[in-house]
Amino acid sequence: MVPTTAPPGARIYSSPLRYVQGPGALDQVGRFAALGHSRAALLLDSFIADEIEPRLVRSLEAGGLVIDCRRVSDEVTAGNIADLAAEFAVGRPDLVVAAGGGKTLDLGKGVSAALSIPIITVPTIASNDGPTSRVIAQYDDEHRLIATPTMSFNPEAVIVDTALISGAPRRFLLSGIGDALAKTFEAGATARAGGLNSHSTAPLSLPLAIAAHCYSVLLRDSASALRDLGGPTVSAELENVIEAVVLMSGLAFENGGLSLAHAMTRGLMAESGSSSHLHGFQVAYGLLVQLTHEGDEAEFERVSRFFDAVELPRTLHDLGAASDDDTLRRMATAAMSAPHARHSTPTASVDSLIGAMESVESTLEERPA
Repeated sequence: MVPTTAPPGARIYSSPLRYVQGPGALDQVGRFAALGHSRAALLLDSFIADEIEPRLVRSLEAGGLVIDCRRVSDEVTAGNIADLAAEFAVGRPDLVVAAGGGKTLDLGKGVSAALSIPIITVPTIASNDGPTSRVIAQYDDEHRLIATPTMSFNPEAVIVDTALISGAPRRFLLSGIGDALAKTFEAGATARAGGLNSHSTAPLSLPLAIAAHCYSVLLRDSASALRDLGGPTVSAELENVIEAVVLMSGLAFENGGLSLAHAMTRGLMAESGSSSHLHGFQVAYGLLVQLTHEGDEAEFERVSRFFDAVELPRTLHDLGAASDDDTLRRMATAAMSAPHARHSTPTASVDSLIGAMESVESTLEERPA
């Protein structure tokens, strides 16, 4: 897991080599895997493996690949990654294909990094932007985030079957919307604070533009996309939102930087109640804290009204978390441990985050959803 580096003063932008999106894209995985590869280590999310394994195996075999397949449901720990890598290494694969939810994709990324071979990610839900990125969210056995190592390169391809994603439960796409919506504000905050992106360089201007477009797409199309889930066809609005959640958001965060919205997840993951919610629900609340901390009343009003409309959480109560003084201090202290908490103007502190959380709670508890 060698981090990319740049000469002094240089700036880095990275992305997947290919991004493929549309109904039935799952059946095209073998076509792209066959471009320079012959032996695939295939990781399948146990939850959905019965549905997708026959199609993936057929596609990969049609591409001429030899397949070594494992169904996985384990936590993304260093030990589990090492065990999987050792099992797959026996077959000498030259490509990893990981299909499923976030854990499966991160396990696949870990195997890819351990064996120094490329990966194709095949997300079956659109709950966050992890499929496009180099980042691996690594946990301990108690599902506490302990590290975010990175692969040397982004995935070789990201294959997004929108018909498959359309059939997933609503909460997953809603989480993805919450995660993605924050990126324009986080990229902007990083730039204003002179912060660094995931490559440890100053961001280029492109991720800011991508993040802004992502935001506009989500405001325009999210309500329609959520209504269209599970329909007989994939609507244009649903296609747009999936692209915003998986591709645009991923390019924006990795190349533009993160800020307080994501820093707040460190605190929310440490508390009972809020820790059980999907990442994007935590980020959504964190965004309201960030906007309050920045004093951006107009965007706070716009975003909180949007959350009302699509049913994203607005308060700690919505996340099942307490809001007493001790809880707020623990959350703020944990949030300030995130490196991207520095990407804030005005400068954030434990006390300023507590004040922002108190303001969010008092403002939105008084206003009915």
